[in-house]
Amino acid sequence: MSAFFIAGPVFILGFIAGKAVAAECGVQAYDTTATVAKVVDGDSITLADKRKVRLIGINAPELARYPKKTEAYALAAKRYLKRQLTANKKIHLKFGQQKKDRYGRLLAHMFLSDGRNLNAMLVKQGLASAIVVPPNTALINCYFRLEQQARKKAKNIWSANTFKVIPASQLKLKNTGFTFVRGNVIRVGKSKGSVWLQLAPKFTLRIKRKDFRYFKSLDLKNLKQEDLKDKTLFVRGWIYERKKELYMQLRHPKMISGL
Repeated sequence: MSAFFIAGPVFILGFIAGKAVAAECGVQAYDTTATVAKVVDGDSITLADKRKVRLIGINAPELARYPKKTEAYALAAKRYLKRQLTANKKIHLKFGQQKKDRYGRLLAHMFLSDGRNLNAMLVKQGLASAIVVPPNTALINCYFRLEQQARKKAKNIWSANTFKVIPASQLKLKNTGFTFVRGNVIRVGKSKGSVWLQLAPKFTLRIKRKDFRYFKSLDLKNLKQEDLKDKTLFVRGWIYERKKELYMQLRHPKMISGL
């Protein structure tokens, strides 16, 4: 018999010694209850039935993957998550609107038996940053609020000697992966399916037409060069390399400031 089982909707309030414990960044009900077999890293686990889960709304530092080295606080994030789950093998999951990613991993917010949100706990400890990958937009305001608190306290990944915003003009081909970038818009371009905001000769931001609906403050369909020329933007997201040039896909305005 599989160690994974599905329960009916379970409300977010846990009970300890007869007292309700309200969760920070809570939900009205869970989708399922499961057993944890392994903590893979700071934002992903494996369940007892071998299915993998990626925690949504957050991004923890990466462990080593050749040729890249382990990022600062990646091991701390993994250890923190492991400690929380040592005595709590049974966890509750709330799936995103998009239930799986392209790797087949379940996408979920994860809760302990007492109702605490583990995604939120990692962000609050400064062991993960807040992110948004539509259509999974639930709880993003809560996660970004907790991130701001951690940043003000310079906790862990936000400490002065760790947190870095790379100027767009200084990006190199090796700077792929999740990155914080600052740059001025030097060109606005359009294609049939996207708007392109160029921040450096070889670094461009891409907003696909399917995501225009999230950028309500911008009329992306009619965006002109003069609307954003020389505007300073701060962005976060995954940088990819293609034909010796770098680009970052922006899918939600929470991933960018300055617009």
